[in-house]
Amino acid sequence: MKIDFVLPWVDGSDPIWLQEKNRYDKNNKKDYNNSNMRYRDWGTLRYVLRSIEHNCPWYNKIYLITEGHYPNWLDIEHERIVLITHDELYFDKSHLPVFSSPSIEMNLANIDDLSDNFVYLNDDTLILKPIGKDRFFKNNLPVDFFSHGWIARNKIFEELRGMNSWAHSIKNNIDLINRKFPNVKLTKKQLYHSSYGIKTKISNFLFNNIYKQILWLEHYHQPIPYLKKTLKEVHAEFSDEMMQCSKNRFRANNDLNQYLYRYWQLASGQFYPSKHFDHKYYKIETKEDMQKCLSEIDNYTFVCPNDSISEDISEEDYLYIETELIKKLKELLPNKASFEK
Repeated sequence: MKIDFVLPWVDGSDPIWLQEKNRYDKNNKKDYNNSNMRYRDWGTLRYVLRSIEHNCPWYNKIYLITEGHYPNWLDIEHERIVLITHDELYFDKSHLPVFSSPSIEMNLANIDDLSDNFVYLNDDTLILKPIGKDRFFKNNLPVDFFSHGWIARNKIFEELRGMNSWAHSIKNNIDLINRKFPNVKLTKKQLYHSSYGIKTKISNFLFNNIYKQILWLEHYHQPIPYLKKTLKEVHAEFSDEMMQCSKNRFRANNDLNQYLYRYWQLASGQFYPSKHFDHKYYKIETKEDMQKCLSEIDNYTFVCPNDSISEDISEEDYLYIETELIKKLKELLPNKASFEK
């Protein structure tokens, strides 16, 4: 079984790219999801790619999706590296240029030669322990879990708690999935697997016997296994809505995102049930957040230190956060990958 890895990356410090972004960005200057800090690069890509090669040595190829630039240390002629530019990726080139990952994710079905089973991840998600293929795929199905939510993200929820563009995109995904799968039928194993906690089992029971339609699904920020055929099926079913999202140069409330593919797999029963607790997402806003991340990082297989730092942080603190993270990653992944110059 061949398994590719796919991830998007942007060099937010590229002056040409930055000039282009600022030229199109008229209304998003104060919106975190579209501000320049949203595209900052801590230099984690090198270690993300190392972590794939060292801890998933069975991988077939790594597809790196970029605007066209790439880091100077990466050998793009290497047999296991495939650079995909936006111009090659997009179904409709008139949507370019784009500065939004949801837009990029709407075009994944257009990747030629992608393996039938693949793993999608972000450029800040690290694989820090050796794992086998069966962590991602069993019986030729993605390893995943169905954990239904308790509260719908409706207008009342939005009034009380608020919703950003990302939360809207998740809700939009669910609306489409409910339209396609009005009566989700899953096996008892998929609903009540032994790896699920009691809260998940109760919530899934309510879903299966009362709600019938999906309100919300738990997920985690880690590499996600997908079937190539899922990309094709989803694109064929929702092409109009997906192309509307693809047009959005910046994040917007009518976005969709890559979890649309995951929800399709879950709702259609195309997954092998198993819930793991080997991952950790850290929202890094302060020095203390990074210190906590670095003190715990050895405990997990998948770790995502997500840059959520506001622009008013001191230069000293920001430099500390960036420097300490790279120092730790050098310690954990000291050896070059075969595709590093």
